[in-house]
Amino acid sequence: MKLVKLPHSYINISDQLGESPVWDHRRGLLFWVDIDNGIIHSLEPESKQLLNYSLHEKIGCLALAGERDFILATESGFYLWNPETNQKKLLLAVQLPDKQMLFNDGKIDPLGRFWIGSKGPQGLSSLWILKNNTLEQKISNLSISNGLDWDLERGYFYHTDSAENSIYRYKIDPEFNNLSDKEVFFQTTIGTPDGLTLDTEGNIWTAIWDGWKVIQLNPEGKILTEIALPVQRPTSLIFGGKDFQSLFITSAFVGLSEGERQSQASAGNLFILKSDFRGRASRVFDT
Repeated sequence: MKLVKLPHSYINISDQLGESPVWDHRRGLLFWVDIDNGIIHSLEPESKQLLNYSLHEKIGCLALAGERDFILATESGFYLWNPETNQKKLLLAVQLPDKQMLFNDGKIDPLGRFWIGSKGPQGLSSLWILKNNTLEQKISNLSISNGLDWDLERGYFYHTDSAENSIYRYKIDPEFNNLSDKEVFFQTTIGTPDGLTLDTEGNIWTAIWDGWKVIQLNPEGKILTEIALPVQRPTSLIFGGKDFQSLFITSAFVGLSEGERQSQASAGNLFILKSDFRGRASRVFDT
């Protein structure tokens, strides 16, 4: 196992709950959200030019959509959003069944559909697909639906339920509709898996909330790389940059005590690691 230390953050942003990093290859920018504050950030990595957009409601995640837009999953539903105008257009209003529930991590599948999970009271959350402006439930009885991604070559779908400290793996059919043969792919004993992404070789990278690290797993579940961070709560990650070899890592300070925040000056900041591995371009929602 390779050990890497990443002692310093790249951008001091102090997100309460930084999440959902997306590399926008159309603009050459990184976008991510501060969920609880309803803010979207964009970053040009070389110049460090940072822009902030307030949406005035909680945002679970975002993904690329159409030629220049994004799709947002917010506390009131799904929207198309354009950074140049900072305007959003309602696609589907949604009222989740419990006031404690919120849309959480999501990603676009190879057919251009938006897979989106929720978090809330134990066993009440789900993973859905948004297609044709309707929600289709794919997995029920979840608590904190989190990181997800597809391994096209091997025919696998990876999905995290953070409340169970587990990444699960399913077989998925060629049309990316039917999930079968659920198995526990990886479990933690300290911390819990949060967001995840795959590299071009099919390795799984996941942030370990309350674990102070990011890990890289091969398809057999063996840890190949451990990236030690100076923050307790890394949240998610994505490959980006011109060569897709920059690993962007978001983090959070939500739930930390005053003493913990003082000892973790970088909590909520953005980290970047130059990797020997390469990621893939983010897929785009078919509008």
